Amino acid sequence: MKLLILTFSFIFSLLVSGEQKAYFINLNEGDKLESPFLVQFGLSGIGVAPAGTDRANTGHHHLLINVNSVDLYMPIPSSKNHLHFGGGQTETTLDLLPGEYTLQLLLGDMNHIPHSPPIISKKISVTVAD
Repeated sequence: MKLLILTFSFIFSLLVSGEQKAYFINLNEGDKLESPFLVQFGLSGIGVAPAGTDRANTGHHHLLINVNSVDLYMPIPSSKNHLHFGGGQTETTLDLLPGEYTLQLLLGDMNHIPHSPPIISKKISVTVAD
């Protein structure tokens, strides 16, 4: 009986928290910001682990700044527009020049390759004020 209850509890927890998604905790579409500003990374249904860590159901964040497309089958590039958080960080402070920006989170596996299906946030537009 205990095994049956544990099994149902496990299946129920998978059904309830099974959706894997990345999102911004403290930023929203259309936000007006002053540099420097804090960006907090949200994640549900999957854990965070540093790059190079071979642990099931984990990954690490990448912040895409003004990126129109990314190859979801190749390692995420590293550049001023593709910021890697391979230490397992869940937030950063950005210091951007005034202007319009798009921001998007993409979770990568231990080798910086996006998961399949990809765990990617909605792309948001923000304005950095003078």
